[in-house]
Amino acid sequence: MKELFGIIGNPIAHSLSPLIQNEAYALHEINAHFQAFHVEHEDIETAIKGMKAIGIKGFMVTVPFKAKVIPFLDEVDPIAEKKKAVNVVQLIDGKYVGFNFDGEACLKALLEDMNRPSLQKEHILILGAGGAAQSIYYTLSQFEDVHIDLANRTLEKAEALKELGANHRHTKVISLDEAENNQDQYDIIIQTTSIGMWPDVGQSPINITQLKKGAFVSDIIYNPAETQILKQARRNGANTQNGIKMLASQNALSIEKWTGQKVNYQKMIESLTEALR
Repeated sequence: MKELFGIIGNPIAHSLSPLIQNEAYALHEINAHFQAFHVEHEDIETAIKGMKAIGIKGFMVTVPFKAKVIPFLDEVDPIAEKKKAVNVVQLIDGKYVGFNFDGEACLKALLEDMNRPSLQKEHILILGAGGAAQSIYYTLSQFEDVHIDLANRTLEKAEALKELGANHRHTKVISLDEAENNQDQYDIIIQTTSIGMWPDVGQSPINITQLKKGAFVSDIIYNPAETQILKQARRNGANTQNGIKMLASQNALSIEKWTGQKVNYQKMIESLTEALR
């Protein structure tokens, strides 16, 4: 009998995780199946209980449940607890345990596309303060010489996020208007919100018009493959990156966590790129 894995979110119809997960199972002869589950906001506790009842051995968590899922898990890994967000859950000895690989996956993608071994002295802007931003900020703040600004519609959420950082003395909380007006200060801009995700593809948290020369702009959204903010950034001379590599890395890490088996990360990137054409 195949082991069951899945992903929960709202919306979830756009997710390409089932495609690359099931391809990976077939390619590596893993006896498993991966399924996407649309969960209503008020049903999150019931959904998790139901998944455990039918024997789902692990699941990924996406917008908007990365923080909301925590109270309904049996345990949370200490690092995920610090990040205050979970994106991978594993059934261990009958308990659902939460982990978070968002930050590691984002950093891996950034360094690959920037052709860099590490981050040093960059001035970084993170747009958003949700579950993905929490993990990404926590991970990037481990670099001592990096300065990170946090911009969000709700400044209180960004202030709370700031306290997660290892070097939050180097972090400033600003409004989205300030981020837009001062965009030429940043070496790297990372868009972590759901703004611009399919089907609302014409939206952007800020307008990109006056970037620093050589700036790198990343959007963790992968559908569409080029969001409005990435289009503007590319037209204004930036190097850009969508969420495909981060998504592939998250899925590869989740499979390794659940099954102990490493899978072909590059094949996942190829499948995602083809699917989004």
